[in-house]
Amino acid sequence: MVNQEENRIIASDLTYAYPEAEKNAVDGVSMRVKKGEFLAVLGHNGSGKSTLAKLFNALYVPAGGTVWVCGMDTREDELVFDIRQHAGMVFQNPDNQIVATVVEEDVAFGLENNGVPPKEIRVRIDDALRAVNMTEYAKKAPHMLSGGQKQRVAIAGVLAMKPDVIILDESTAMLDPSGRREVMSTVHRLNREEGISVVLITHYMSEAATADYVIVMDEGKIALTGTPREVFSQVERVRALGLDVPPMTDLASRLRQDGVEVRADVLTVEEMVEEVCRLSLKS
Repeated sequence: MVNQEENRIIASDLTYAYPEAEKNAVDGVSMRVKKGEFLAVLGHNGSGKSTLAKLFNALYVPAGGTVWVCGMDTREDELVFDIRQHAGMVFQNPDNQIVATVVEEDVAFGLENNGVPPKEIRVRIDDALRAVNMTEYAKKAPHMLSGGQKQRVAIAGVLAMKPDVIILDESTAMLDPSGRREVMSTVHRLNREEGISVVLITHYMSEAATADYVIVMDEGKIALTGTPREVFSQVERVRALGLDVPPMTDLASRLRQDGVEVRADVLTVEEMVEEVCRLSLKS
C-alpha cells in the first residue's frame, strides 16, 4: 500500500499499448492527482489522454509501471471494484451510461449491485440528486432529459458511490454550450464544496483554464505541465502540440505582437477588461 493521504492517484512510469499498435498509447507517464485537486488533461486526438483516464479507473491494466488509486494497485484483480468506487468515471456519451428507465433507479444501479442496504440507498440517491440539482427529476424518464441533465444524472450515479475522485473522459464533448455549462458548474461545485478530486479529460481550452493544474499529452508522453496560466501563456508551444489556447489568451498574444503591453497570461474576459482599463489609465 502507498500513503495516499495527500494523493488520490499516483502513476509511476506508466505504459500501455493497444494490441498490434506500433507505439505505446501511454509511454512512461509519472504524475499525481492530489486530494481535492482539479486536474485538466489535454492533448490532440491520439495523444493518450483517454487511455490514461481508463488506466486511472482500472478499465485498462498497465503494460508497465503502476497506478495507485487511493492506495490500491490497479493491477490487482480483486481490487478492481473497490478502485471503481473510489475513482468513478463519467464517459462522453450520456446515453451510453444510463441503464434504467427512471432517473432515481439509474442512480441506484451501482448501489444495488454492491449490496448496499435499501435504506442507505434511498439516502444516497437523494443526496446525489440534490448535489447535482436534479432532485425534481427523480421520477422522470432519462430520455426526456437534455444532454446536460443526462450527464448530471450520470455524475449522480458516480456520486452515490461516494468516490474520492471523479474522472470525466470528454464528458462535455457531445453537449451544447448550455449543457457544458451545467456539467462544469456541477463538477466545480462538487470539487469546491465536497473536496472531491477531479480529473477532466477535455479538448475545450476554456474548461481547462478553470482547473488547478493542467497536463498536456503528446505521443503518449507528458509534454507540458503547470497551472493554466503557466501552460497557456506558452502560446506557440501549445499550438505546436496541436492545441489552441483560451480566446482571451489568444487575444493577449495578438495584442502583444502588435506592441500592446498586456499580460501574456490573461485567461478570462474579466482579466482582459482589467488589462484594458489599466492601459487606458496609463495613457
